[in-house]
Amino acid sequence: MTTVTSPSAPVLNGRVIGIAYHAISAVRDRLLVDSGLTFHQSVALNAVADGLDRAGAVEQVTARLKIGPSEVHTLLDELVAAGLLDAAGASVTEKGDEIRQGFTDAVAELAERLYGDLPATDREIAARALAHVTARANAELAAAPE
Repeated sequence: MTTVTSPSAPVLNGRVIGIAYHAISAVRDRLLVDSGLTFHQSVALNAVADGLDRAGAVEQVTARLKIGPSEVHTLLDELVAAGLLDAAGASVTEKGDEIRQGFTDAVAELAERLYGDLPATDREIAARALAHVTARANAELAAAPE
C-alpha cells in the first residue's frame, strides 16, 4: 500500500519570498508592456499621481525602489518627455492618468486572481510578516556603510 503524504508548508525565508517576487514580477511586467512603461517608471508615475511634488516623489521612489535620487529624476524626466507628466514633472497629464489607471486596474485584477481566494487571515499574517521583513531589511540598509 502506498502512503500519500502532503507536502509540508514552506518555511518563510528569502528563497520563498524571492521565488514569489520573481513570479509575480514576470506577470506584472507583461501587464506593463501595453503601457510602454518600465516598472520603475510606473512607480514614479504613481508617486506623482498620489499628489507628491517632485521632491516628494523623488524621496518616495528612492525609498521604495532603493535607487539613487538622480535615477528618480531621470525617470521623472522620461515621463515628462513621454507626455505623461507636465513640464515640471509635478502633475500627471490626462494621457498619463489614462495609462496609470489602465495599469492600476490590470494589477487589481491580477491581485484578485492571485490572492482573492486566500483566507483573509492568511493574507493578514503574510502582510504583517512581509512588513516586518521589509522593515528589518531597510534597517540593515540604513546601518550598512555605503
